[in-house]
Amino acid sequence: MKVSICGCGWLGLPLAKNLVSQGFDVYGSKTSLEAAKQLESVGIHGVELTIPLEPSHISSEMNAFLSTGLLVINVPPRRRTIQSHEYIASVLSLSKAAKDNGCKRIVFISTTSVYGDMQGEITESMQPSPDSESGIAHYKLEQQLRDTWGDDLVVLRLSGLIGPKRHPAKFLSGRTGIKGGKSQVNLIHLDDCIQAITSIIVKSPDVKTLHLAAPFHPTREVYYTASALKVGLDLPIFEEDLTPKGKVINSERTIEVLGLSLKHPDLAISALDIGKS
Repeated sequence: MKVSICGCGWLGLPLAKNLVSQGFDVYGSKTSLEAAKQLESVGIHGVELTIPLEPSHISSEMNAFLSTGLLVINVPPRRRTIQSHEYIASVLSLSKAAKDNGCKRIVFISTTSVYGDMQGEITESMQPSPDSESGIAHYKLEQQLRDTWGDDLVVLRLSGLIGPKRHPAKFLSGRTGIKGGKSQVNLIHLDDCIQAITSIIVKSPDVKTLHLAAPFHPTREVYYTASALKVGLDLPIFEEDLTPKGKVINSERTIEVLGLSLKHPDLAISALDIGKS
């Protein structure tokens, strides 16, 4: 099976390598020709691609990329350098080009920020209520991609990402006056993201909107303080907050549908006694 991955960066590249190891014929995109050529050394058909796509500028290499059996759209907005309407238009141009070139299925990597400031336990069937620019843009894209692709689209909403070069200790280390210390964390490790996306590609699940967070939700204050202590960084200082609030992403349905056994259910810091408060 031929699979294309738009965005071979922190998540997309190890995903592509994993798919190659499982026998998939993988096409991957980078925004420069030199970077695209480097993908060839690990068995990936590298394609130089930037969005928005102009139909008149689609090369034969791009045609091959856009006409595979499945396209993974893994293109988060570039913060501070792009407006949400530009981001939406760019992704939709990619979607249209894929549709026009005969691509059969789409996996769109979205974010649990589409749930905004909702409170309590959040399941996959709940209606999103985004309140940030990123959340609003991703939810609009989910809806517009669904209008185009119907059941040939699977949306996977990922919680905060941790893994190589994204150690949680660095997120808040040394900061002071941090709000929301009693809110619970919603995070997921890179390895489990790769496992989930691979399962979506293989299984083509009947449930078309999924989300993923590790089933471990200590408070932000406890988790980030313990993470900083673990690696010897300056501790984050949180404001006094006696009222827990915020959301907890429950991924039981997604884990069941995809048949996952998470590699990092405790968010990769099992050596720390940080509890599950």
